[in-house]
Amino acid sequence: MSKTTALNEQFDAKFKVDVAVLTEIMTCVEAKFHKCEMIYNAYFEYIDHAVLAGNAASLPVQMNCTFTDGTASFQEIITCDDKAFYRDLIDTNFQTFILMVASIYENLVHVTEIISKKVIVYMKKKPPISAPLHDFLEHLKLLVNLGYRKTNELDTCLTTFAPYFQTYLLTTNRLRNSFIHGYARNLASDGFNYRITNFDPAAFTAGSPQLNIDLFSKNILDNTRDFIAALYPALEKTIRHHTKRVPV
Repeated sequence: MSKTTALNEQFDAKFKVDVAVLTEIMTCVEAKFHKCEMIYNAYFEYIDHAVLAGNAASLPVQMNCTFTDGTASFQEIITCDDKAFYRDLIDTNFQTFILMVASIYENLVHVTEIISKKVIVYMKKKPPISAPLHDFLEHLKLLVNLGYRKTNELDTCLTTFAPYFQTYLLTTNRLRNSFIHGYARNLASDGFNYRITNFDPAAFTAGSPQLNIDLFSKNILDNTRDFIAALYPALEKTIRHHTKRVPV
């Protein structure tokens, strides 16, 4: 709190530099990420593409996962003997996975905005509903190009993950919006693999193997884990040498 001014708070009270709020957000990010890990390990890691393509030969599908965190342990055992129900099970959990990932990114943007200064400027009392990560990255890049912000540890961190963001962010956001506002499954079998059908055409083609639901969710999970691990120390370093002023 001593490293920055109250400038953010003038835009919106939710951007007040408050250690308790920052701690709560980061705790929520951790909990949501653990949920994503559990969904992937239980439903996607060993997904039965044949059953999802309509082949009942390998029914029933069985999933047995044990999750541990310190001394805590949780076991999930699922047996499914119906093709349609198995598809619904996968579809529902993929929707939860995408919404959880999108929420994590919004939370990380919020933390970054509080610590490093709000970069999306808007009229007072007319804030945007949310700041998707890809919008935040575009605004930050423009401010750096214009010379309003200098490159620092935060910018270096974001640049490191730019290839991942460019490939997956817009597709993740498309899926998120479709699940919230639409009705499509956004998933379908090509006869061999269960795949994502709603994607950014600039990043993927219809035949991209990364659109297989297991590969797609695994890549998102791994990169999100690495991004979280790199973002927090980058934010700390960004403001370490600034006293009672917003870093530029």
